Formats: sequence, structure tokens, C-alpha cells
Amino acid sequence: MERINRGDIWTVELVAHPKPRPALIVSINAVNDLCPDVLVVPITSQSGPLRFQLPEGLAITGLRKASYAKCESIGPIHKSRLKKRIGALPPEYWNDVEDGLRRVLGIRS
Repeated sequence: MERINRGDIWTVELVAHPKPRPALIVSINAVNDLCPDVLVVPITSQSGPLRFQLPEGLAITGLRKASYAKCESIGPIHKSRLKKRIGALPPEYWNDVEDGLRRVLGIRS
């Protein structure tokens, strides 16, 4: 399997969903290199209060339509459920995602 980096967007097989869905890798690279699991935030086309819009553009993110990081659903997933790397989140979009994760986890900035 290729290296898994923080900020990568992969199609994943989630237990709760029968078809592969995109997800953003949010765990740090040291964890990604050493552990059998990675932390992901699922990506959805539905907006919501703790969801942050991701940039559109097949060439950048690999996402074909308007998409949102579903920060309220952060969780671990075994690397064997990662199917294909489709893109990455540009650094300038990380602030919104990190703010959403802090809110969900109750971490003050």
C-alpha cells in the first residue's frame, strides 16, 4: 500500500455504508506510519452545522461535486478499508476542518 498522509482524500469502505465513500485522513503521519488504523473524517455532499466545505476540483481534491468534511463523524478506520487515494486537501483549507474538529472534541483554541 502506498504511504498514507495527513490531508489525503481516499475512497474508503465504511462499515455503515455499502459503497465506497470519500474520507479525509486527519491523523498525523507518525500515527499513519506506525498504527494499523488511521483517523478519518467522512466526506459528504450534504451541508450541516459541523460540516465544512471543501474545494471543488477533480485535479486538486479528486472530488467531483460540492463536498463537506463531516467533522461530527471523526473516527478510526483500519488501513485495509482504504481503497484508493483520490486527492488531497490543500493546506489553506485545513483551518476550517481543524476548527470543526476542535468544536466536536471540545478543545479550546
